Amino acid sequence: MTATATHDHKESTMYENDHNDAQHESFTAMVCEQAALFGATPGPDEFDNRPVWDEGEATAAVVKAFQLLAEAAPDGTQLADERASLLWGFVNTLDAQVQRLDRAADRLIPGVRELQREQDGSEIRSRELELKTDRAQNLNDRRDAFEGLRDTAAEAYRIETGEVWRPRRGSHVSQTGKLTSAVIEARDFQRARKDRENTAHLPQGTLVAVAGGKEANDAGKIIGHLDKVKAKYADVVLVHGGGPGAEKIAAGWAERNGVHQVVCKPDWDAHGRAAPFRRNDELLALLPKGVIAFPGSGITDNLVDKAKTLGIPVQKIVA
Repeated sequence: MTATATHDHKESTMYENDHNDAQHESFTAMVCEQAALFGATPGPDEFDNRPVWDEGEATAAVVKAFQLLAEAAPDGTQLADERASLLWGFVNTLDAQVQRLDRAADRLIPGVRELQREQDGSEIRSRELELKTDRAQNLNDRRDAFEGLRDTAAEAYRIETGEVWRPRRGSHVSQTGKLTSAVIEARDFQRARKDRENTAHLPQGTLVAVAGGKEANDAGKIIGHLDKVKAKYADVVLVHGGGPGAEKIAAGWAERNGVHQVVCKPDWDAHGRAAPFRRNDELLALLPKGVIAFPGSGITDNLVDKAKTLGIPVQKIVA
């Protein structure tokens, strides 16, 4: 046999031995190898001991993705007109994930309660309860993680667009407390105030209303008055209509200063042209400590007149 043939024979034999070793490798060994490479996923009857997330890496990834989306619609192109909408959608995607996980966790609660009632001291029942509770807690932890990512993206949205991010419907509340403000629609605020379970998620403090039209755009003057309010009421909660001009400047001030907000938006679908005036009624029904009124339209005047009728102090700021 030639030297070349001998070498080929040895290589063939080594390949066959390696192949046979792989074929005879135990199932347990393969599972362990896969777990080491890709991470172990717990089975339906196992606790999930994996970490919820790497907060630093996840947050950095969201910030990078947000920046890349912004760069996809640069100034000087037609896509720039769509940038704010595109970035709003990115934040909304994270918010939708928060809501989905919230609902999933809620669906497990009745099962947890039922298992609590059925506890008979047996190890089986105890194990079932522990597993179901673990699943509910894990979903809640994941929800909180996505809320943190959403809040990061919402802050990036504010910096990029100058607007405060809000969902299209419902409330924007950060249960994990990582937002600098909670923006809550007035109807949600009033309803939740009656529900003791939601008290922890409501902005508690001294309500002060701010009103004004889009022509009230002297940011320095508006911010100066708001700074005085915060100096007097450290726990101030800003109430406004979420409109342009004075109210937009006030919202930005609240974001920067960690001041909670309650936003009362007109319900045009329900009230038509009367919506702004009905909104004024909703806002004043919250009984703010006072109203700061900057120059505006007849809608602002209507709010001022109604506030005075209710005995709510009004500070009118002239142009």
